[in-house]
Amino acid sequence: MKDEFLKYLESIGMTKTLRKRVETIYAFYTETCPDEITDIFVSDYIKEDRTREYQNLWFFSPKCCMEAHSFITEDYFDIDAMQNRIATWEIRKQDYDFKKATEKSRLHLVFWLPPDRHAEFKASKENCDYLKDIFLKYVVPNLIQCEKARDFGKEDTA
Repeated sequence: MKDEFLKYLESIGMTKTLRKRVETIYAFYTETCPDEITDIFVSDYIKEDRTREYQNLWFFSPKCCMEAHSFITEDYFDIDAMQNRIATWEIRKQDYDFKKATEKSRLHLVFWLPPDRHAEFKASKENCDYLKDIFLKYVVPNLIQCEKARDFGKEDTA
């Protein structure tokens, strides 16, 4: 696995055991993704007892996003082509200025891939900065142009 991925996992407090789990999932996706995997993200949130809960593991390539659902306990994987396919996105942020995360920062991102897929990400603390980068690098550039969005799903009548 790439060194920068391991550094990221360490920066969000992931244990060595969980990092090894991520490495096995990364190996699976390197065998099944047609592109080079260029980024990683772990969806997380802070529980009432103030501990961090990791939810889903994401990998990104220039054309695809890959999700390992409930990656700590399950082997449930999917991959979606996302290049120029994002129909809409929404962001909710709390105590986050989109510049530098704090201990109180929270960020929630959802985007939709037609016809009926969506991707959901949560980030807390320093992980907000990583999610912001994912959003700017993969979501914003792949938003369907307004003209394409209006025409999506219409049959060619010619």
